[in-house]
Amino acid sequence: MSLLWCNLFIFLSVLCQRALALKYGVNLILAMISIGILRLLIPIEVPSAIVVRSEAVMPFFQRFFTTQLFSLWGISINRLNVFLTVWVVGSVAYLFLIAWTIFEQGSKIKNLQTEYCPQVSNLTKEFEKRFMAGPTCRVIVSPEVKTPMLVGYVSPVILLPPLSLTDEDLRYVLIHEWNHFVHKHLWIKLVFNIFCAVLWWNPFVYMAKSDLDYILEVSCDRYVVRDLSSTERMQYVEATTTVMKQLASLVTRQSIPSVGFITAIPEKIVQRCELILFPPKKTSKWTKTFAATFLLFLAMSSYAFVFQTAYTPPEDNIPRENSVNIIPEHSYLQEIPDGGFILVVNGAPLDRLNSEDVIDPPYSELPIYK
Repeated sequence: MSLLWCNLFIFLSVLCQRALALKYGVNLILAMISIGILRLLIPIEVPSAIVVRSEAVMPFFQRFFTTQLFSLWGISINRLNVFLTVWVVGSVAYLFLIAWTIFEQGSKIKNLQTEYCPQVSNLTKEFEKRFMAGPTCRVIVSPEVKTPMLVGYVSPVILLPPLSLTDEDLRYVLIHEWNHFVHKHLWIKLVFNIFCAVLWWNPFVYMAKSDLDYILEVSCDRYVVRDLSSTERMQYVEATTTVMKQLASLVTRQSIPSVGFITAIPEKIVQRCELILFPPKKTSKWTKTFAATFLLFLAMSSYAFVFQTAYTPPEDNIPRENSVNIIPEHSYLQEIPDGGFILVVNGAPLDRLNSEDVIDPPYSELPIYK
């Protein structure tokens, strides 16, 4: 059930991604997926939950996953064992790949060929004074960089290719990358990658991640232009197109995981420019409160129902009118001198049993009195 609810929340995030992420940012999508992961990791059953009987679907899956495939060293192996083993091995391999990519990224940054640019140096000092109260970020110019980008988790670095820009255009580029840094967009990408590692077999996770880079770029644009005038917004768009034209003529050798200034798809660049020039209305506090309350309601509602496998017992297992329920609460065995036992139910002797009869349930579960 937990796995089913987890997939449901992730599927919901995929449905809402295009409609909500561009307007409200990536945090809402991230929250939906987080709830799905937490629902998977916290599979508790509430005593007041409504039990929904399943006589076809769940029994089918239960038989499918619990049927023995083979025996290994005397241990019965079924499909569920195989699935969980492949799941864990795949997740560990994926996490190792993420760790290796991060390590390789650090090595590439250290070995980059760098260039000194007085223009970039002066603007960097201006930014450090402007954001003196917050964390700082290095800026490096390198001919091996394909586009302005932010890289590095522990020691973030803004990488720039050698561009011929005015101070104003370059300032917009740096503001954009600095907002990636301030709003931890690299860490959001890392969290999404970890989600993919945990649920690597689930196509919905990759669908949720597919537009992540673009959503982060749009989110960053919103932070940059939220206090700009219409004229300044136009200048920001012009800076974007100028950088795009210059990048088209660059030849680079490195490819580093990052969040960057320019996306490679023309249609998305046009849409970004439209959102910059004609941004949606700001999200009100009431809207944010409603969205958070609704997600909390969905999360709590997932614990309100429990689907359980239900079987119709065979005719010979249906209790008859004169049948007796033998349980330890009101039954016991009375040992007799010849080595046998008297079965006592509700205080009355019911049957005589020998020592072989009491080896198996339900008699083996009863207390014995001498």
